[in-house]
Amino acid sequence: MIKIHSKLIWIILIGLLAFTAYLYWNPSSQNNQQRGGGFPVAVKTAKVKTSPMIISVSSLGTGIANQSIKVTSPTSDFITELNIEEGKAIKKDAVIARLHDVQERARVTELEAVLSDQKRQLGRLKNLATTQATAQSLIDEQQTRVNTSIAQLDIAKAQLAEMTITAPFDGYLGLRQVSKGAYLNSGTVITTLDDLNTLKVEFSVAEHYLAALKLGMPFNIKNAAYGDITFTGKVSAIDTRLDPVTRTITVHGQIENSDLRLRPGMLLQVQLVLEERVVMQISEKALVPQQDKQFVYLVDADNKVSRKEVTIGQRIPGWVEVISGLKDGDIIVIEGTQKLREGSMINQVGA
Repeated sequence: MIKIHSKLIWIILIGLLAFTAYLYWNPSSQNNQQRGGGFPVAVKTAKVKTSPMIISVSSLGTGIANQSIKVTSPTSDFITELNIEEGKAIKKDAVIARLHDVQERARVTELEAVLSDQKRQLGRLKNLATTQATAQSLIDEQQTRVNTSIAQLDIAKAQLAEMTITAPFDGYLGLRQVSKGAYLNSGTVITTLDDLNTLKVEFSVAEHYLAALKLGMPFNIKNAAYGDITFTGKVSAIDTRLDPVTRTITVHGQIENSDLRLRPGMLLQVQLVLEERVVMQISEKALVPQQDKQFVYLVDADNKVSRKEVTIGQRIPGWVEVISGLKDGDIIVIEGTQKLREGSMINQVGA
């Protein structure tokens, strides 16, 4: 019984050795291994073509009103008139508030009367001077009194004008901070005024891109409130200095905002377009790096692949520019390259 088992074991071992030798010495098996196997490898391919490549840089920005002020009281007094409709548009020079101005008006009226009387006296002295009935010194003294009264009247009119607070530009009023009849100290905030028809966007760009920055460059922004909706603007100003800590430069852009969807203070996702040109580009997944070189697998008419060295240029997320090594219309493998070798047969399952 033991002898029978021993013979069976030896028969099995000899059979395994014979099968291994067959696989090793069989020429067709070696050729299949060299080609990556006897069956075509399923891969995804794509046709090489030229298309626009947009080189851009991303940043986070903040919305800023084109013009923005806090409307404050220039002097201390009671409010007698208040014309604030919160959130409503207001035109330039429209009255926002008026302070108690009885004393200032009376002062202007008084100085106007004094000035009128002094001008009349000056005219009388000048008439007398034609007949040599008065001295030139009296005329000079009276002229000084007239000039002094004019200066005092200008000051009084300026003080009266301060009692009326007007809008310095077209814009939208903010929330009212005071009420009619309240006593205001100088500098008290009454409301805010913002020009929202044009929104400024402030963002920073790394110094690496400084040479590419130019006025008028287009940029796109997105905000969480509007999902995938994109707003487009242009660069309006570039700071003259870089931040020595972050090594970035501040850039301002402008966006048309007549629909008032964008507001100052918003956090904005900015994509600044540095360059846009038509180039030959392929998927990054097609590249097979080896040391400091890049290769792709080129597919021929017989669905056989060959490894081709390429020279690459600019990169954008998911894509890379091809400077040399391929031509328009070539078919390359973009998925499944790790399963391929030189001369492998493929089965194109996607394009």
